[in-house]
Amino acid sequence: MSKRALVFPPNFKLVLYAMAIMCLIQVLGGIFGLPMYRFGIVPHSVQHLSGVLTAPFVHGSWGHLTSNLLGLSISGYLASRLPKFKRATCFIVIVTGLLVWLFAGAANHIGASGIVMGYFGLLLGVALFNRNVLGIVSFIALLVLTYYANISFLATLFDFSAQTSSSSHIFGFLSGICAAYITKPNRIA
Repeated sequence: MSKRALVFPPNFKLVLYAMAIMCLIQVLGGIFGLPMYRFGIVPHSVQHLSGVLTAPFVHGSWGHLTSNLLGLSISGYLASRLPKFKRATCFIVIVTGLLVWLFAGAANHIGASGIVMGYFGLLLGVALFNRNVLGIVSFIALLVLTYYANISFLATLFDFSAQTSSSSHIFGFLSGICAAYITKPNRIA
């Protein structure tokens, strides 16, 4: 692996593209007054099942988007350094969205926080299941960076305030741990 790839993992470009799309959608929604909430996940609503794929790109305000971008830039950067990042990301997006659609409370769930928490779970799971240097160092780096960015992992995971989709946080975290387990390398003992 080149020195440049160590500093800027190629998969992180995908995270940056997703973040750019989120910003573009926020701008277009503000300029044209588009009803962006129709792209969210409304549990048990077949019309909103597509929100499983679209909800992470839609945010209720610039503050909502900014907080998700901060978490996504930290956790996405560290997760993008892991092998099977693309497979794990697809798993996190789909499983988190489906679990929210199936089990969350009646609301319109939007935002990328489920994916942010999914990356937290992925990094923890890789540290636990793989027990390799990259996984452990990545998780420790996540804890240190979020501490200095004034992001409380436990407070975010268990935020049950009315404006927060705690279901997205919890299901994202659990899907990240599952993704780590599913994508772990097979070891022959």
